[in-house]
Amino acid sequence: MINIGGSEWIIIVLLFLILIVGSKHLPSLGRSIGKAVGEYERARASIRRELDRMNANTNTNTSIGLTIPIKGPVSSEREKLEAVARALGIDPNGVSDDELRRLLHERLNSK
Repeated sequence: MINIGGSEWIIIVLLFLILIVGSKHLPSLGRSIGKAVGEYERARASIRRELDRMNANTNTNTSIGLTIPIKGPVSSEREKLEAVARALGIDPNGVSDDELRRLLHERLNSK
């Protein structure tokens, strides 16, 4: 078996490129690869910024104009429904869970 190290592989790849592409076309090939890598990096940075922006918006629920004050963990589904209802201006007193869900659904879909 041939014992070839890392630097020898680089030389072999470069010789292969010269044979296949030709020495006159290597600079343009390098520019093309450089442009492609640059475009990839710009797209990746743009997606990262967009994801960060979306994560920041998710924490405050600004996508629907709703800010629910968080006072701590809720111990039941009813407490969560009541907190959201109060944030939307709905009185949760004397309303069943299903009716409260329906009212919340209607209010959120109207925004």
